Amino acid sequence: MQPQELSPTQQIITLVAGLFAMGLIFGIFMVHAWVLIAWRRIMAWSGWLKDQVHDRVGLVDLMGCFVFIVLAQFVLAGVFYKEFRRSLPEPPVPIPSDTTIGVPDPAWIKPMVLAQDGQQAATGPITESPWFMFAAALSLVVGSIASAIYTWQRTKTTPRILGMTSGKFFRDVTVGVLVFFWITPMVILVNLGVSQWTDIEYQHPVIDSLRAKAWGYPLLFASAVIFAPLWEEYAFRFLLVNWLDTLRHHGLNLKHLFFGNDRKQLEPSTQVHDPYAVNSQDTNPFDNAVGMASIASSQEPESKELPSDMQAAYPPWWIAIVSGLVFGLAHFEYGVSWVPLVVLGTVLGRVYQLQRSILPCFIIHALFNSMAMVGFAVELFAKPAS
Repeated sequence: MQPQELSPTQQIITLVAGLFAMGLIFGIFMVHAWVLIAWRRIMAWSGWLKDQVHDRVGLVDLMGCFVFIVLAQFVLAGVFYKEFRRSLPEPPVPIPSDTTIGVPDPAWIKPMVLAQDGQQAATGPITESPWFMFAAALSLVVGSIASAIYTWQRTKTTPRILGMTSGKFFRDVTVGVLVFFWITPMVILVNLGVSQWTDIEYQHPVIDSLRAKAWGYPLLFASAVIFAPLWEEYAFRFLLVNWLDTLRHHGLNLKHLFFGNDRKQLEPSTQVHDPYAVNSQDTNPFDNAVGMASIASSQEPESKELPSDMQAAYPPWWIAIVSGLVFGLAHFEYGVSWVPLVVLGTVLGRVYQLQRSILPCFIIHALFNSMAMVGFAVELFAKPAS
């Protein structure tokens, strides 16, 4: 199909998708070239957090998140109760029969069946409605927010101490964008390899709904790019990784496993020297922006909670791998896409371990989903009907 045969809307969508693809390729090339050139400098960056004790999250917080999400789903079911009832198939209606021969009258049955089929096709199940999917994703975010508030109150601490945020917004966003460009080729290659090997088509309710109801694209875009990354990063990164840290530090101590450690702790900025403070003598704007410049000469005091030989160590990889495996298996029903999602989830878990903020993980997750949604937009609105 020639470009001049496209409608103005199709041309705009194709242009936006093309610019997105060019920016993605350019970003991937630049970041990988930079990583190859400055690998040692990146690995030695003091912005990567070293191994510390994170043991405030307990199993009760994971259970609380589950309970709040279930309650939010019940509220959602109440809001859509009438639509649920309306979308259910009608119960079978007794059909009058000819008492002489004992069989229904075919001339009476046929119009009734056609009417029922037409009504069912017009309404469809409520779970396939873009509005319902939007509300369902929003309810998961609401349940996660309620869970976060519960954890703050239970631990009597702040989001920064817990590891929800680092207080370094620009740094977190930058790390998220750079890691996204770095990990994208690996995830795409794993996805292509698994798809070719298994020959199983990718399946997702969002895709099916988009193909049937293209008007709901903005609602599903918000659900996939904003709501899903928010609640999933809170659950799989903040709660799960921190609880695995509690398990790691306290073993099978039931009290700590269920309730975490309730020790007193100061804000990170008052406990140790801030490793993200950039030397004012640095003049490279890129280094100053990312925080990759040389760090002030003062050293962090030794933590009272860790032996001195662990001060320079990074957190263990197994926690990130377990988090990624659980994250991938949670998407098991979406064909074989759970395999590349294990890779993505492991990287997200590692980024969280080294930053102790869900913001960079949210950025990576949101950009990945945006990439998929741009592809859906081209398929729905730019490609000619077959």
